[in-house]
Amino acid sequence: MHRATESIISRRTFVLSGSIAAFAPVSPVFARTARAMLTITEPSGNVRALEEADIAALPWQEITTRTRWTEGVQTFRGPFLKDVLTGGGMSRSDLAGRNLLMKALNDFGIVVPADDAWNYDPILAREMNGKLMRVRDKGPLWLVYPRDQRPELQNAVMDERWIWQLFEITVL
Repeated sequence: MHRATESIISRRTFVLSGSIAAFAPVSPVFARTARAMLTITEPSGNVRALEEADIAALPWQEITTRTRWTEGVQTFRGPFLKDVLTGGGMSRSDLAGRNLLMKALNDFGIVVPADDAWNYDPILAREMNGKLMRVRDKGPLWLVYPRDQRPELQNAVMDERWIWQLFEITVL
């Protein structure tokens, strides 16, 4: 019984501390990234926060392919992953052999080789079939590979890399 009381007290303390933290002032760094559609943390520790306009300003590509999660052929549009990664000054050689920890809004994370950006030309799809993707439609960003055009991409290992609701990339 005594342990249960300690557990309840510690939970209450935890909840209370979280409530207090909710009213604490927001740091300028967090405030800046709160509007970001995608945050990229580079190996140097530099953090780039890309907003909707930053994604829209990049050259967009189109991939028409089937997916394991949708019916029939879909058309996706968005910038190449390589353009997003190198937009802040990193080069292909800076990223060669590195991995990307990609995180979704639901805390799902997957590690993807950075070389995929050049080996397979995936895009960060912002549109599907001409419509902006919303969170409930796997948006706002979905890493999409040209699956139908590349037979080597048609397997379970590669399918796991199709992270949707992407909001954060950390270069490892």
